[in-house]
Formats: sequence, structure tokens, C-alpha cells
Amino acid sequence: MKKKTRFFLIGLIVLWAAGFLIIWGSTLIKKMREKKIPALAVDAGNEIKSPEQAIDVVAPGVPGVQQAAAEAVSVRGYKVGLRDFKDELPVMGTVKGALEIELKFEVNGVIEDIKYKEGDVIYKGDLLAVLKKKDAQLKVEYSKSKLESAKTQALAAQKKLEIHRNLYEIGGIIKAKLEEVELEAKSAEQQVVSAEVELRSAESELDKTNLYAPRDGVLGSKDVEVGEFVTPNDKVAVLYDTMKVFVEMGIVEKDIDKIALGQDVKVTVDAYADMEFSGIVDNVYPVIEGKSRTLTLRVGVENPDALLLPGMFARALITVAEFQNAIVIPSISLNKTDEGYNVFVAGENNMVSSRPVDVAYVTTDYTVINTGLYEGDIVITDTPQELKEGIPVNLIEIQENVQEEEVTD
Repeated sequence: MKKKTRFFLIGLIVLWAAGFLIIWGSTLIKKMREKKIPALAVDAGNEIKSPEQAIDVVAPGVPGVQQAAAEAVSVRGYKVGLRDFKDELPVMGTVKGALEIELKFEVNGVIEDIKYKEGDVIYKGDLLAVLKKKDAQLKVEYSKSKLESAKTQALAAQKKLEIHRNLYEIGGIIKAKLEEVELEAKSAEQQVVSAEVELRSAESELDKTNLYAPRDGVLGSKDVEVGEFVTPNDKVAVLYDTMKVFVEMGIVEKDIDKIALGQDVKVTVDAYADMEFSGIVDNVYPVIEGKSRTLTLRVGVENPDALLLPGMFARALITVAEFQNAIVIPSISLNKTDEGYNVFVAGENNMVSSRPVDVAYVTTDYTVINTGLYEGDIVITDTPQELKEGIPVNLIEIQENVQEEEVTD
């Protein structure tokens, strides 16, 4: 019994000693490993600041050791390619006639007839409205009668003159009498001329009771009605020249620097949803409106078929920039520094390099690059904070270059 107790105690002591030796040995080995790297670094005369530097000391010149030690950053990329690029500014406006002519009668009178409807297409010389002609016709008749009377008097005066000339030649009258008759004949001739002028004036006044179209165009709303008395100051209607129209639109202040004379414009209207009209920026007003802070510009549009009518609501796209076969990247990939612009490019083995670029044109979505990138480069579109020169990346998505003809702001 005493022997069994003694063996049991000896076994416990042996087990405790074995456990102690195992724990102590593990701790010693761990401390030796931790001291190994700084010892090597001290021998090389280097100060270790990161695990990557320690690995370079332990395994100098071993390919891929640094890349394996650093964790790759997951990013998305964009494959650079050549494409055509057009930036278009969307605006809205109103169609206006190139010329807007107020139509008025040249004489007073009461309107007898109006021969058009609003929106009618008319041509130069068309009769548009008529005044009552009774008074004007009476004037013409009176003038004709007056002219006939003057001609008769002139003929009688001429006969009288011939008689007195014969009498003077045979000595029947003195020269003073002949001169008196000559003056009467001359006065009668002047009366004929005066009557002819008066007749032409009366006929002109009669003709002015008709209102004719001075040129081709479209008639706007009428401002008078049949039976209404009008004077030369009263507007009857407005004639719009629609062979060429203007779209008048407002540009907000932040976009003013994008506008220049001669820029191409595409115009659409709701009335012809499937049609597109071409125009150019014709005029830019030099004053910014106070409350709206907009600049007014006019876009000239050829309209030979008179489809665009004054007052129509129009939508337009102004081409503010256009490039052919250009390097275009998403603007989100562009980084601005004190020295200029740069982008991150995924190179060989997906290692990141920072590439300086020369920017030609920038929009909210896309940027046109002059120099610094080449077709086939993979540009990193999202730039997380940990992304730096020389670290590996994991490209989870690569967007291929897509040919886009239009980009609107």
C-alpha cells in the first residue's frame, strides 16, 4: 500500500515537470524567432519599419515575396480605347419668326372682311383684309369727273388760243390780248395735270383699303374684327417669316463659357417628335437676366416647309465639344494634384502605377485625354484610400471601352 502511494506521487511529479518543460520550450523558441529578424536587420545596418521590409531582409531578391506579403486591393478598371466623343448641352426655348412684321392699314376705315385664319401660310401679295370702300370709291369718281372737266376746259382754252392767234396774225387783236389767252390755255393744261394727280391719289387711297402680305410667312393671331374702325396706328395682325426661324433659349450662368457663335444645334418639337431640325448658334445676347441669371441666345434654323411655327416649345442640344478617335476615360478615375492630373493604371502582375496625364476636356462623366494614356491601358476607376503606387490590385471588373457618339451634361 505504501509502495503504490509512493509510485503515484512520483508519477504526478514527472507529469508536472514534463508539462513545465514543454511550456518553457515553446516560449523560448518563440522569443528566439522574434529576435531573429531584428538581429539580421541590425547586422545589415537597416531600421525595420514594416513587415514588408523585414521580409526583404530575410529573403532579399526572392520574386513575388513582397506581393505575397501585401494584401491585394479590390478595384474596378476601365480598358482604354479610341472613340468619337461629343459633349452636348441640353436647353429649352421657344420658336420665333426671323422677322415679325406688324400689319396695319395705311388709311382710316371700317373693316369689311378678313380673309385669313390664324396660322395660315400666306405668300407675298395675298389679300388679307379689306376696308369698306364706299368713301374711297366716291373720291375716285369725283376725281375722274374733275379730270374730265379739266380736260374739256383745257380743250376749249386751246381752241380759243388758236382763234386768237389767227386774229393776231391778221391784225385783228393786239399782242396783249393774245398773251392773255395763252395764259388761260396754259392754266387749263395745269388744271388737267392737277386733276390727274388727284385721281391717282384717290385710286391709291382706294387701293389702301386692301391689306396685302408684304412677304411670305405665317399669320399670327388677329387683333381686330369685322366692323371695327381702324386707323394706321392699329395693328391688324403679325406676319412671321418662317422660311428661317429662331429658337430663343436661356443658358444658366455656369454654362455660359461653353457657348460660342457657330456651334451646331439639334432642335426637336413635340409636334414632330420623330423629326430633328439642324441649326447653329446665331446670336448671344450680351446681358445676363437679373433674377433668372440666364443668358439669352438665338439659334437660327432653316424652315423651308414652314413646319416650325412661332410660339412652339422647342428642345435643343448644343454641341459644345467634339473629338474624333480620342482617348476617353471616366472622370471618376481622374485625380487632381498640385502638379496637375494623374490616374492609376494596373500594369504587369496587376501592380499599380501612377501615370500623369494631359487633359483636353472634362465633363461630369467623361474626360478626354491628350497624352499619358494608350489604347489597351487598364485605368482604375475607383481609387480607395489605401491605393498607392506599387501595390497589387485585384480587378473585380473591367469595363470595356464603349463607342458613344453623344454625351450630355
